[in-house]
Amino acid sequence: MPNFRYSAVDAAGKALKGTAIALDESDVERQLSRSGLSLIACRQSRESFWSRHTGTGIKLRTVVEFYHRLAQTLEIGLPILSALEENSLYLPSRPMRRVSGELKVAVEGGRSLYEAMGSHAKIFQKLDLSIIRMGEQTGVLPACLKQLAAFLQWKEDLRSHVRKATIYPSFVMAAIVAVLGVWVGYVLPQMVKVLSEMQVQIPQATLMVLAVSEFVKAHWLLFGLGAIVLTASVYLYQRGEEGGIRFDRLLLKIPLFGSVLRNIALARLCHNFATMFGAGMAIQQIFATLADHGLGNRFLEERLTAIYKEIESGETIAAAFESSGGYPSLLLGAIRNGEATGTLDQSFQRLGDYFDGEVQRTVQALLAAIEPMAIISLGAVFGLIVLSILLPLYDVMGSMGKAY
Repeated sequence: MPNFRYSAVDAAGKALKGTAIALDESDVERQLSRSGLSLIACRQSRESFWSRHTGTGIKLRTVVEFYHRLAQTLEIGLPILSALEENSLYLPSRPMRRVSGELKVAVEGGRSLYEAMGSHAKIFQKLDLSIIRMGEQTGVLPACLKQLAAFLQWKEDLRSHVRKATIYPSFVMAAIVAVLGVWVGYVLPQMVKVLSEMQVQIPQATLMVLAVSEFVKAHWLLFGLGAIVLTASVYLYQRGEEGGIRFDRLLLKIPLFGSVLRNIALARLCHNFATMFGAGMAIQQIFATLADHGLGNRFLEERLTAIYKEIESGETIAAAFESSGGYPSLLLGAIRNGEATGTLDQSFQRLGDYFDGEVQRTVQALLAAIEPMAIISLGAVFGLIVLSILLPLYDVMGSMGKAY
């Protein structure tokens, strides 16, 4: 929504300047007149190239706070316009205050909150919009906002946990690359040059390491281009529909790492389903939302499409999940129990909590496996380097001992 810079005067004739988010110049004039100001001139602010081609700068935890504040203000009886205005004034994030102001103007113009939020697709995801729409239609918008805030908070915590888990392996790999670059690329060639001038016979291990180093230095551009081509090929392949499904299915088969990805996808499935089902969404809309990038794994999302086709043909949800394959028996048993007792949303919520714990345990197991592997790899690299350096030094010391 456009932002306008305006010049106005108050009742005392004092000139004022400011900015306003509005639909057009007439809307700016209406807003100012409600504040007791008379518009003199206004013009639309132009959006910079940088802001058009970069992200919004709004973090997920900022969106969570927006939902929390909006739910609280609606619960105490404030109308939606007042709630949005409250957020546009007092949210800590300036970009989010601007977005809240734009939502207020759009709602004032006759649009629903769902329609207004749909104009900010980079901030509000499809799942958010579906639940907001259902909340507006059923009159339980504050409860839906609370559910969304809780879900997004879980999502942020999970992302933070996975990010922390990758710090140590990344540091170890960077250390290995740095050591190889310095010792093999600079120290070893200089040392071999000195030993050759002393007419010392170079051991085979040292020559082998030196040959690999020279080969890499001579063809580093080729290696770089090959890595770029390979990465681009894999990226383009997995961007396609069929390629993406096969690629994500292959990721699930990787030992330990695949278990982490599967548990994250199942946790998303359970939490999303519980949130939407508890908000009163129809089964068709729930499956359509989840199958549209709702799990983060295209293979499991493709299975959801097949599951809903089974449900349409008359199968129960549990039977459809079972016939599709790709989902654990624990999930199937919980769904069957939820259908039988009429507590499907609670069953999915409990499953989501369970898979949350599984994600944390699997990540810890992955870290426990990575740490000794990293130490062994680092030790092997250092051992080879030290051996390639110490062997010629040992020969030099042995020759000096024989001379005396």
